[in-house]
Amino acid sequence: MIISSIRQLASLLGSTTSVDAPIAGFAVDSRLLSKNQVFFALPGAKVDGHIFLSQASAIGASAAVVSTDYQGESYGLPLIRCKDPLASLQELTKNILNARQVKIVAITGSVGKTTTKDFVTTILQERFRVGATPGNSNSQIGIPLAILNHTTGHEEVLVIEMGMTHPGNLTSLIQIAPPNIAIITSVGLVHACNFTSLREIALAKAEILGHKKTELGIISREIENFDEMDAIGTCRKLSFSVGSRCANFCLHTNGSDVDLHVVNEEKTINLGPFLVPGKHNRQNLLAAIACARSLGLSWEEIKAAIPKLSLPERRLEIQQKRGVTFVNDSYNASALSVKAALDALPSPQLGGKRIAVLGEMLELGSFSEMCHRDVAEAALTSVDCMFCLGKECAPIVERWQQAQRPVEWFFDRKELTQALEKHLVPGDVVLLKGSRANNLWKVLEEII
Repeated sequence: MIISSIRQLASLLGSTTSVDAPIAGFAVDSRLLSKNQVFFALPGAKVDGHIFLSQASAIGASAAVVSTDYQGESYGLPLIRCKDPLASLQELTKNILNARQVKIVAITGSVGKTTTKDFVTTILQERFRVGATPGNSNSQIGIPLAILNHTTGHEEVLVIEMGMTHPGNLTSLIQIAPPNIAIITSVGLVHACNFTSLREIALAKAEILGHKKTELGIISREIENFDEMDAIGTCRKLSFSVGSRCANFCLHTNGSDVDLHVVNEEKTINLGPFLVPGKHNRQNLLAAIACARSLGLSWEEIKAAIPKLSLPERRLEIQQKRGVTFVNDSYNASALSVKAALDALPSPQLGGKRIAVLGEMLELGSFSEMCHRDVAEAALTSVDCMFCLGKECAPIVERWQQAQRPVEWFFDRKELTQALEKHLVPGDVVLLKGSRANNLWKVLEEII
């Protein structure tokens, strides 16, 4: 089903209008709104979307979906009234998906969601017409907008990334888009300020396995609470791991090639070279392969897709500047992903050194000190010197000072960049890694 007109949209939302103008898409942010799109005026924690109706009208929106309680001006816009605009956006998306004959693959995890989504999409495209949510559109708002704006209704498989910041988030998302296949990439202390333990995070992630429509769950065997997660839901389960022989899909390195042992098929398959850096990305590859095999792809199709795999933006991106190799992994950060990035660093050239530029890891609550200290310990054996940004980095600085290792601490990114420049020599390798709010990718722009 494609929503083509205001009248059709109003009918789907249980309202009526005489306006039959075309619809070019949907938006909830007036700054991202385009002409002929429908503006959903969502009530926010800080700002009510209804105050932006005048901007929506000036941009040329086709109509606006507003709360039945709204008594203000229409600003010339056709208004479609409903009790709860967000609930209506979600219910609209759910009904559209229900009307389509499409297999849904849903992916969640503390880290690796977007990369796994991209890997799954690329591999499945060898056989199917595949749609995927763009970027990290993985929230209660982002998923409905992604489906409404970026799918055509002709897809055979839809790959959806699902994020979680609080318990119950995934239960809400799978009501909108119930998955046939659910993938859990990892469990770690991410958005941990909203949880009391790693186990609580694991069980909240496992909500993705609970819908009656879900036929298969694919879970990392390396998750600490794997056995508890494996018991949740009635769907069949498969596991994957880079190291554990207990997993259904187990990967081993053979030089530059990778060998995959498949327990269910009682065979080992040589997949050829996998050139994407990082051991953690081999985990993501395994999840994608398990999904592809469950949907019937042949090993020949999977092997054909592997050379086409690539990483999303700001994930282990390599950039050369001033003879220095910068590894831009600045998209976001948790203890899991920082340690994975440290492990994936290339060797410096003769005379060069490894430098970590680490921004603070946010939203960790009571786990913050432990996670930063864990990263500090891992970095002692991975890099030669350290530059830290942000107050939460105090445990890293303290541990490195105790070890009498070179560490500098900053609260301003530009000051960090100026200090870093003085240390750089050709042949160095520099890792840029931190929570998104640190904007560490801008260090590359600021290096002269």
